[in-house]
Amino acid sequence: MTSNGKNLLIVLGLGAVVGGIAVAQVQPWNRPKANFSASQTRSTSEPSAVISVTPSTRNVASLSSANLAALRDLDSSFASLAEFVAPSVVKVSSDSDRTTDLYGRRVGGGGGVGTGVVFRSDGWILTNDHVVGGFDKVTVTMNDGREYVGSVRRAADSDIAMVKIDAKDLTAANFADSDSVRVGQFAMAVGSPFDLENTVTFGHVSALKRTKEISDARMSGSRFYPDLLQTDAAINQGNSGGPLFNIDGQVIGINSAIASTTGGSNGIGFAITSNFARMLAETLIEKGKVERAAIGLAPAEVKPYRLKELNLKGGAEVAQAPNDSPAAKAGLKVGDIITKIGETPVLDQMDLRSAMYRYAPGQTVDVAYVRDGQVKNAKVVLVKPSDITTRRTTTTVPPAQEDGMSPFGEMPDIKEFFRRGGEVPPSQGEAEDVPPLRSGTAKLGVGVSNLDAEARKKFSISGGPSEGAVVTEVEPGSVAEKLGLKPGMVIESLNGRPIRKVEDVRSAMAGVKWGDKIRMKFGQYKAGASMSQETDVFFR
Repeated sequence: MTSNGKNLLIVLGLGAVVGGIAVAQVQPWNRPKANFSASQTRSTSEPSAVISVTPSTRNVASLSSANLAALRDLDSSFASLAEFVAPSVVKVSSDSDRTTDLYGRRVGGGGGVGTGVVFRSDGWILTNDHVVGGFDKVTVTMNDGREYVGSVRRAADSDIAMVKIDAKDLTAANFADSDSVRVGQFAMAVGSPFDLENTVTFGHVSALKRTKEISDARMSGSRFYPDLLQTDAAINQGNSGGPLFNIDGQVIGINSAIASTTGGSNGIGFAITSNFARMLAETLIEKGKVERAAIGLAPAEVKPYRLKELNLKGGAEVAQAPNDSPAAKAGLKVGDIITKIGETPVLDQMDLRSAMYRYAPGQTVDVAYVRDGQVKNAKVVLVKPSDITTRRTTTTVPPAQEDGMSPFGEMPDIKEFFRRGGEVPPSQGEAEDVPPLRSGTAKLGVGVSNLDAEARKKFSISGGPSEGAVVTEVEPGSVAEKLGLKPGMVIESLNGRPIRKVEDVRSAMAGVKWGDKIRMKFGQYKAGASMSQETDVFFR
């Protein structure tokens, strides 16, 4: 925590168990008051003064009749919109004597309250996985008070789940094309914040295409959200899994997370886009689970100026492609812009990610990409996601808060939070008693080259040691990435051995197993921004 206490954490809006809610009765702030006119009179013949009042009238805020009528129409439209969508929004309650994380490990009992939206009239409810995943009992409460116990199908790594209840003729929500959503348009969130069901909040779509990795203690790690809508409609614990509507009463997103200094709404909420949520929902209903292939690269949005320079309508830039990944083996490199996967055009990074749900591991796909202004093609053999180290943060379950108001634990420093793109710093939760998730020979997850004149020039290395191993790339989700290693940094010692060349790194890592802890020294040496540090490295 920083000294001023103003730290930011993007937290999952998981509804905490509500033990009781005290409601204080307060007097209305807008108590009518008498208006005195210039013609008021006072009788002096009686012992007590009697005031005669002549009422005065005026238009609200000096609005014209036409403007006031338009304002009333807008007010009525919002109220009608809330009434229209209400039957399709449900409260979702989860209970368990034991809960498990994504990997099936026990993380303690509990329960909570979230929200869901009717996806199909025959009893399919869409919600967040962090609302229902791993619990023993899930109860859906309809807008009219009916209650149903449901069964759950999960797409855990995407934080989407489907709950099936034994009901018919439900009012299903309409889903909009989230690709057509624009920044600035009205947005309405409906849900059960703090177990206050049927709560409606209004705001706007604040931003598009937010990409976040958000810590989730129940998973002993984090969830990755590749494409989020940002909204200033108030979202709190219990809104998770609920719909974000447009003014046509169509779902544009599934409310999933907030950015907060307090654990409550600060006017920055995030929703999984309706297109992505709908695709996962339909897959879960049809197949019972979500399967996808992996291409082995980290995509990123292409900056508008680059698209203009290359005369491209869109694409996904290769941000990372580890040497042993399918993409790298096929010849793809960092900086390439992918424009097509098979017959599917790629206009942004989500098009590339979504394409992986259309293929199975082992299939070979044609990939069209642009490098140095030239169109090239590659054939990539796709693999299982489990064959590629996933980006993950190791954290411990936070202790229960004494005031019972926040289940989210400690919050990282705001600058550190944004520097790491939403990932909890390794110093939080990296304890020696955390069991390793893998076995066998450990992997640091970096590409290295010798610290020679060419490397110094390429990475603008100034000063520092005369010998060492320069980091050239960092594998997503690796120990090195969680440690904060970046291309251009120099590894100086590892596991008690000085590092003078690439071969020394291999020798130092020989015999290191998952679950081990070693010592490492590394630094970054740039003019005016040099640093060096020595730290423990936990292979989890």
